[in-house]
Amino acid sequence: LLLVCEVTGTIPDALFSLEQLNILVLSGNPVTGNLPMGFSRLTNLELLFLPQNSFSGSLPSELGNFTALTCLDLSYNLLSGSIPSSMGNMASLQRLELLYNKLTGTIPATLSRLHSLTYLDLASNRLTGSIPDSIGFISALKFLGLNHNLLHGSIPASLASLQQLERLTLGDNQLSGGIPAVLGDLPVLQNLVLFSNPLSGSIPTALGKLTNLLGLFITDNQLHGTVPSTLSNLSKLQELLLGNNQLCGPIDPIVRAMRNLSVLFLRGSQFSGRLPSASSPSLTQYRVGGNFFSHGEVKFRNCSAVVWDTSGNCLAGSLRVCGRASNQRPAAGCASFCGVEVGAADPLCGGHGYCSVNAFTAAGECVCDPNYMLNSSNSNACVSGAVGASLASGSAYASLRGSASVLSNGSILLTGGAPNQQGAAFASPVMRLFHIPDKRSPCGTQLGFLAAFSFAMSPGGQGRGGEGLAFVVAAASSEKGAIVGLGGVGRRSVGVEFDSVLSVKHSDPNDNHVGVNVGGSPVSLASATAPLILNDAQTKHAWIHYDPTSAGTLRVFLSSDPVQPLTPTLTASVSLCSALKPTASDSLFLFGFVALSGSQPQRHAIFSWSFTTGMSAEASTS
Repeated sequence: LLLVCEVTGTIPDALFSLEQLNILVLSGNPVTGNLPMGFSRLTNLELLFLPQNSFSGSLPSELGNFTALTCLDLSYNLLSGSIPSSMGNMASLQRLELLYNKLTGTIPATLSRLHSLTYLDLASNRLTGSIPDSIGFISALKFLGLNHNLLHGSIPASLASLQQLERLTLGDNQLSGGIPAVLGDLPVLQNLVLFSNPLSGSIPTALGKLTNLLGLFITDNQLHGTVPSTLSNLSKLQELLLGNNQLCGPIDPIVRAMRNLSVLFLRGSQFSGRLPSASSPSLTQYRVGGNFFSHGEVKFRNCSAVVWDTSGNCLAGSLRVCGRASNQRPAAGCASFCGVEVGAADPLCGGHGYCSVNAFTAAGECVCDPNYMLNSSNSNACVSGAVGASLASGSAYASLRGSASVLSNGSILLTGGAPNQQGAAFASPVMRLFHIPDKRSPCGTQLGFLAAFSFAMSPGGQGRGGEGLAFVVAAASSEKGAIVGLGGVGRRSVGVEFDSVLSVKHSDPNDNHVGVNVGGSPVSLASATAPLILNDAQTKHAWIHYDPTSAGTLRVFLSSDPVQPLTPTLTASVSLCSALKPTASDSLFLFGFVALSGSQPQRHAIFSWSFTTGMSAEASTS
């Protein structure tokens, strides 16, 4: 056994003279260079752990000579190239971890010869091609991790042969087709992760046979139809994430049977009928906004412990949330989905909006339809105007500048991978963040906002970062300018930067941080280290909440999964009144993104986004 700590540079050749070595652990060190060929002399190795270093280059084909090796962990390095087919010769291998590298090419079919393998994690690489049918031959497999790659094709039915499989993670790929019904034949499966793929069709009824399932993650696909009633058999389920699909119909009877739920995420679909039950004592997240629920009452066992969102539904009358009444009224166009009648336009919002409850104040806010705005003298009336209160992917663009372009799938490519590119995209219509009745009220009534988006930033040259990207709220008058870079959005702006370069003169904490910037300044008002690598070309999900109460609080949440974390990455005190300086005649603002590649050939892409305003408070001028 050799446990090595605080090693820098490359591995010394003297290490490879220890030919009787059985276990080598060299993790969490800044060791660099290629994997040395000298490892081939350590034929008695049984465990080789080299994670969280800076090894680069390709995986040597000589790894196939380690026939006695049972565990190999090379995760969190900078390894590139393909996975050598010779690794199929490692007959004793039980655990293989290659996640968080830069591996390319296809998954070699020869891995199917590893009959002792129980744990295979190839997540967060750049693997392409399809998932080989032959993986179904690894009969001892308990964990299969392929998240965050570029895999395409269908999910192979042969995975049903993995009768000992406990976790199957295929999220954030390009897998298409339907969810195979045979996945319901996996008797001990505990987690099924399929989020962020273009999977289509309906949810198979056979998934109701997965009675040991603890987590079902199928958000951000193209699934449609109703949720099969057989899912009510999943009594052990703790996390149910079905949002951002085209699923519809009632779901309350199914959720009601799930007494152990801690996370319920249904946002952005077409569910209707009664609000789903929220009676689980373990519940921490209840996100059902953006659907067509028409009635029901929300009762949490512990209100202070639950993050909740019911906005954007077709709820008529009064909804009680944590014991408080919040008026919710049906939105225009809520006619029927899946044959379920859910209401009509709300006359109290001028027939052009609905009343939305928010998670910060549990108070109702009239949210207007696109191209309508709140009457400044009547907060319950939506009148014609160039203001919308809720925007999402697919809306038009008020500005598309510099190198920015909109791809055929609706994604925004801000910079395309060449040095010194600048790009910006701002949504249309512009949005109102303040209701100022007259000049005697400096900021009047201030609204909060929620921005949610997914993005990716590629590495620059030699793995270094470019200038990163930023979410920006800027005065609509800035539309006449360049709107490129934080310095180009004007002094009346607030930005949240996702920065992958260290600038000492701008007081950056490191080359992987999140910051809040005011007035177009490149110096952050507040910053924090990002909890994951920003420029690894993998999809990230961000949520930015602005709470206008008191002096104003901005919270930034960041995750590799499409579920908002409970703890923010960064919290900053920001007054939008002071930063944006609105007036009665100039209170319209742009929401969007800016990016710069700087001297590095960095790509910046926005895959999905939504901006929603609400949560009013009397604005402070402090």
